[in-house]
Amino acid sequence: MVGVLIRMKLATIRNSMTGGKAAWMVTGGVFGLLFAAATIWLTFVDIARPGVLGDLLACVWVMWMLGWVVGPLWGASAVLRADHFALLPVPRRKLAVGLLGAAFAGITTAVTALAFLSLITYAAHLGVVPALIAVPAAAGELVFVVLLSRVAYALFGFVATSRTGAAITGLLLAAMIVLSQSGWMLVVGIMYSDVLSTGFSSAFSATLRWIPSSWGVVAVDAADHGDWLLVLGALAGLAALIGVLLLTWAATLGTPRRYQVTIHGTSHGPVPTGGLFAGPTGAVFRKELRTWWRDPLRTTTATVPIVWALLTALLPLTFDAKALLPWAGPAVAVFAITSACNLYSQDGTALWQTITTGTQHADVRGRQWAYLAVFGPISIALSVGFTIWSGYTWAWPWVAATVPALLGGGAGLIIYASVAGMVPGPDAHKRPVNPLERANTTGQSNVLFWLGLIPAAPALTTVILGHLFDLPVLLWAGGPISLATGIALAWWLGSLASKRLTAKGAEMLHAMRTGRNTAAGRAAASGGTRIEVSKRDATIGLLYWVLGPILLFPQGLLPLVFILTRTDVKSWFLAMYVPRGWGLPVAGVSILIGIFLCAQAILITFRNKGIRAQREAAAARERDDAAGGDPAPHQELESV
Repeated sequence: MVGVLIRMKLATIRNSMTGGKAAWMVTGGVFGLLFAAATIWLTFVDIARPGVLGDLLACVWVMWMLGWVVGPLWGASAVLRADHFALLPVPRRKLAVGLLGAAFAGITTAVTALAFLSLITYAAHLGVVPALIAVPAAAGELVFVVLLSRVAYALFGFVATSRTGAAITGLLLAAMIVLSQSGWMLVVGIMYSDVLSTGFSSAFSATLRWIPSSWGVVAVDAADHGDWLLVLGALAGLAALIGVLLLTWAATLGTPRRYQVTIHGTSHGPVPTGGLFAGPTGAVFRKELRTWWRDPLRTTTATVPIVWALLTALLPLTFDAKALLPWAGPAVAVFAITSACNLYSQDGTALWQTITTGTQHADVRGRQWAYLAVFGPISIALSVGFTIWSGYTWAWPWVAATVPALLGGGAGLIIYASVAGMVPGPDAHKRPVNPLERANTTGQSNVLFWLGLIPAAPALTTVILGHLFDLPVLLWAGGPISLATGIALAWWLGSLASKRLTAKGAEMLHAMRTGRNTAAGRAAASGGTRIEVSKRDATIGLLYWVLGPILLFPQGLLPLVFILTRTDVKSWFLAMYVPRGWGLPVAGVSILIGIFLCAQAILITFRNKGIRAQREAAAARERDDAAGGDPAPHQELESV
């Protein structure tokens, strides 16, 4: 059975590696190989103090273990799921063993196996016997992390549909994003600490080695010291833990699909007759506030920006730098745009109620007010609190010039993007257990992150001029300009979204019902072939998305800030290694190249979408007369 499942999985992966998905898989594999190589390289670092290298390797292995636990939450579910075999008369344990064997046929497992060779290279420095012990220990650790990932995914499904589980999902997702973009700060913190020379504290080292991912290191070190009882205990404990995880996973495979948690509200109060909460807009506003509070998907949407901003601002404290603390509030306002850019898709086909009642304008404005009510107070509170904490009085004009514009511009961008760039997803009652298996808005989020920075440009330009010419009037004029810009953009983009929702509401409802736009639906109904963007274009666009932000932020803006504030942090910043006087030009060139690559990535993304839409529309027109196609969306709405 194991061989059949492995062949099935490989065939599924081979047939699904098309376009952007193939590019993502290849890029992920390349980065995984780099991380694996770095793990192996760590074992060759010459550290004089005994035990420090083992502790560092144990820390890295804990990170690999956490990656396997959080990985399924980051992406979609496994290629082969237990519910695919629900109707087959296969015992749970036999199915568990088969799926476990199939789990080793994949890029992720191969990369992790390469990284776990670091235990053997580490043991080889200690002698032949520790190296022999390292072979079964590394194999056992690989089986352990794979099984732990499956069990964690299954157990998480029990709470994933609740608000608590959704908040945990948002926290883990934000932590993964921060580690992927700013994990170098932890490296800088270790470099600037005395860990490499003095080692970790005895309490931390002991706690670290109690974690199962460190038991392989424990067995190797015990073999080096001749403590064979500890060697047997570590290997036997790892084997017993693998057995427990396998039995636990097998028990969850036969569990039927769990019901969706229903979150009941409080008793109905009197309907407001005046003020902001009255009228159609007030009704939508109250409904949206309840949705943000009760819907687990909205809970994840609200948690990710807040946790991301907090972790991004607090990570530099690992090397005693407070430069990012004042920017925690603006960071929430910016990232909230990328998180809440698909609101109408989250509501699914319930859009028909808005269309048939003709309340499109009220619906748009109510959603905008609710967005500001959710993210506005936390952005302002973090801006004020963290700026006071940092002690940087110079940051007040900058913060005042960014937060209002980012919040107001965000309120306009999220509602317009939710209408103009809606990505169909499952209705609330059809959502899968994994809360992240929803509409894929990666492209829209990447574009909106950069567009979301533009509303603050006029106010920031004014503040920069005030600094250059030493004019306090211009310096503090950024706040009012930012407020005016935010209000204007929220009103203007909201009006555009309202008009588009009125004109294209039926097409949006059709897309959410069928999962494709009207032209694509007719093409598919008439036997049209699915059109994919070429792998070359998808790979180039993905490389631009990866390299552009790297050159713009860690190689451009961050070293620029360090140079201007005279902070001596080198790490991997090229501008910090060049001779004095050349740092600013190098950082400036990196910023310009990063902006160019990001702009090219945006253009390629929209061009690929445009080419795909044109080809689908052309195929639909060619086959429409012969096949008839799907009914027009306006006819569907009339039938409803």
